[in-house]
Amino acid sequence: MSERVLSDMAPVRVNYLRAALVSVISVIVTWVMTGVAFWIDPAPPAVAEEILLSTCVIATLVPTFVSFPVAIVLQRERLKLARALAQLEDAHAELARSSRTDALTLLRNREAFLSDVDALKAEGVHGSMLMIDVDHFKSINDTWGHATGDEALKLISNAIRDAVSEGDITGRLGGEEFGVFVASDGLDAGRQVADRICMNIARIAFYPRGGVARRITASVGLAAGDLADDTSLMMSQADRSLYEAKGSGRNQVKVYKAA
Repeated sequence: MSERVLSDMAPVRVNYLRAALVSVISVIVTWVMTGVAFWIDPAPPAVAEEILLSTCVIATLVPTFVSFPVAIVLQRERLKLARALAQLEDAHAELARSSRTDALTLLRNREAFLSDVDALKAEGVHGSMLMIDVDHFKSINDTWGHATGDEALKLISNAIRDAVSEGDITGRLGGEEFGVFVASDGLDAGRQVADRICMNIARIAFYPRGGVARRITASVGLAAGDLADDTSLMMSQADRSLYEAKGSGRNQVKVYKAA
């Protein structure tokens, strides 16, 4: 039985009525067993009269004072177990989420990005691969420090999110490099997303120090593939286009063209 099933079956609080019902059942069972014992091995009438009252009291009080508190204790322990299982399940879910998420940008990490792209392609989804690299990002870290560079990466990740659709897959692949899989057939859809990403990043209002603006731009390589193209091949093709964009002056999109 799963942890969630156990948690769902557990009571949300101690049910005293249930404990009382358990006590009543215990008393009835004890009375029945006592009656059966007297029927199997009947006592002489004189003895039966002497022990009848005490037997009735014992058959009533003992199961009541035993079963009621035991039922309460068992319910409390079950509640503790249910809460512990719920906390454990939440921890597992958080661990699974954090293992797939880049802690800084909250985008998918490289492994999760590749896995989700592969899963989409396995379902028969056509799309385009975008490789994005922030232009001259090293100068931000060198000039203002890595903390400022981290703030820039957060702004860039938000700009990428705003440029894609709900079904697209985004991820931080490492450093200042990002990936996007546009889950739409045809090169035009991928090109539109790539252009929006370039535009959104160029519009970022970034003031690293003293109110002085520092423009941020990015270069994008785009490759459109079909089901025959695996993810690594699409990324390689998009990466070639990315370097072409870098070599052509940056802040632009280049589309992979087979030789």
